[in-house]
Amino acid sequence: MEATQKCNYFYIDESGSISNNSSIFIHGCIKTDSPQTITESLLKLKDEIKNSLYYDDFKEKIIKQGFHATENNLDMRADFYKLLPLLDYRAYFVITNKDTEYFKNKMKNMDESEYFAHSLKKLITDRVVANKNDKNIFYFETIQLTKKTLKQNLDAIFSQLNTKYNCEFYIVGKEEENLAIVDYLNFIFYHLFVDDKPMQRMKQNFNLVSPKIALVYFIHNKLFFSRRKPKQFEVSLKNLYDNY
Repeated sequence: MEATQKCNYFYIDESGSISNNSSIFIHGCIKTDSPQTITESLLKLKDEIKNSLYYDDFKEKIIKQGFHATENNLDMRADFYKLLPLLDYRAYFVITNKDTEYFKNKMKNMDESEYFAHSLKKLITDRVVANKNDKNIFYFETIQLTKKTLKQNLDAIFSQLNTKYNCEFYIVGKEEENLAIVDYLNFIFYHLFVDDKPMQRMKQNFNLVSPKIALVYFIHNKLFFSRRKPKQFEVSLKNLYDNY
């Protein structure tokens, strides 16, 4: 890497499932140039929670789980969501509505791992091209796929990208603290679009973090929402609901 070349760090995780009856599949991503600062903030919050008398009865469970939105209790989630707007990152999402003809037609010719790669390639390629002059380092949470492994899919994607761009990737587990940011953001989107009556608090959480969301792409109808779009395609809860 050249001394003057900027380095970006991307953390990617998924929510929902391709092969089960979940109605949505999400690939979420955050980008930052200061990953250690985020890690330090998360570790500080974790220590505050572990050392708080309020959480004393859950201490062992908290240590075991770490930050994982589906497993953490409501109070712990609230503490985490309070922190999210204060951290240095931008978020990006590729979302599939599985109840659409687009998805059903794709799955006539694709298996789980192929659609996973299809969604992931869109997310990765757009981020690399948008930062084409930088060094781009990606972290992915490990996942079991039915046919091709995550590494096989990533090897195929990055072997093409690395002919023109400077990229590298790592497959990691829950020990990578910064993946929790993506996990919690995905959790918001999942409940906003899957629940018949989403909790008002989840809508408020979306509004809290929306300034951090750079882009949402509905792959099933090829619609982009971003901070730079005209008003009807800005990242807002109303626009997302109206076009989902």
